[in-house]
Amino acid sequence: MMSTGKKIGFFADNDLRDKSFLSGTIYTMARILKSAGYEVVWIPVRKKSLCYKLYRKLIKETARFFPSLKTKLSKRMLWSSRIATRRLDMDLVNSCDVLFAPMKSGVLVSLDTKVPAIYLADGTFHLMVDYYWFDLSERDIREGELIEQKAMDNAAALVYPSRWAAESAVKDYGQPRDKITLAYFGPNLDVDKIIPHKFTFDGHLDLLFVGVDWKRKGGSIAVEACKWLNDNGIDSTLHVVGIKSLNPQIASLPFVENHGFLNKNKPEDYSKLMALYDQADCFLLPTLAECVGVSFCEANAYGVPCFTHDTGGVSDYVLDGENGYLLPLGSSGEDFGKKIKECLDNDEMVRLSTGAVKVARERLTWDAWAAKMEEVIKRLTDK
Repeated sequence: MMSTGKKIGFFADNDLRDKSFLSGTIYTMARILKSAGYEVVWIPVRKKSLCYKLYRKLIKETARFFPSLKTKLSKRMLWSSRIATRRLDMDLVNSCDVLFAPMKSGVLVSLDTKVPAIYLADGTFHLMVDYYWFDLSERDIREGELIEQKAMDNAAALVYPSRWAAESAVKDYGQPRDKITLAYFGPNLDVDKIIPHKFTFDGHLDLLFVGVDWKRKGGSIAVEACKWLNDNGIDSTLHVVGIKSLNPQIASLPFVENHGFLNKNKPEDYSKLMALYDQADCFLLPTLAECVGVSFCEANAYGVPCFTHDTGGVSDYVLDGENGYLLPLGSSGEDFGKKIKECLDNDEMVRLSTGAVKVARERLTWDAWAAKMEEVIKRLTDK
């Protein structure tokens, strides 16, 4: 790819080569922007100043005696954001043609530079309250909303991977639609090595669950679904990936195979994850709260039908009846089991598998994401 001659300042906590951070999304974004011809430089967002360390120590010690205060004290977000901004390498910031702040609203709050910034997030603070984040104090919410509002106002462009998040930026933060770009995520795997497979049923069903948060991702519902299938004549195994310490009672169930947390930085773990997607017949993730879910992109790339809840931004990645099914929140494991059995009985799985490949190739690719980003960058740098 020919160089564009443009330098992108990429804000991130972790090294851009880290494939495990945020499911590899940051790594993939940096790689794909480099492939598009941009010079991508990492601008570390460091919070660990002496002042910040002392503050964290205060939280830890206070929480020992007053556990109820831990959440409130640790959520002094505005103060923490200002610390992070003050520790940025401003010479590096000002040497860039454009700045990119994925999931880093805090750095844009008080950033003093003329370099245009792109803010990307998979959700908004308003959407996260009582969805991902609970028990926030009124002050926490005020500060969080202020940070989000300032970040959006200070950004020259906003990029979101779902209509759900994009609409919140308009409705809840008054952002103009022409400032917002919708760009779907893709799989954080080497797509050149992925060979999609068409569904075939040999009498045994391999269900794949991928997630690091067992409760939020609906792990117990997935177990119930697999049990129901076995109890109703469909020999099934639930393959669990991402949980570092799975409850021994669940791990010991005869129809559960626990693969633990697989680190994409480790070649053997990476290969194992790809092999599990390759052997899967269905991707079962009854998530209770989800902004995007890159694992849906990965399942689609392999041609694996997805079964999940209709929540958050999921409906942009699982198109109901096309590459899987969206069940309403509150659906039980039995509901998911019945839906999967229905698709087997009606010979729908082949069609859903074909639909998954189509969605993956036409909608959920990082190349398509990069093309959207190129449009945004060109608009900002040509001014």
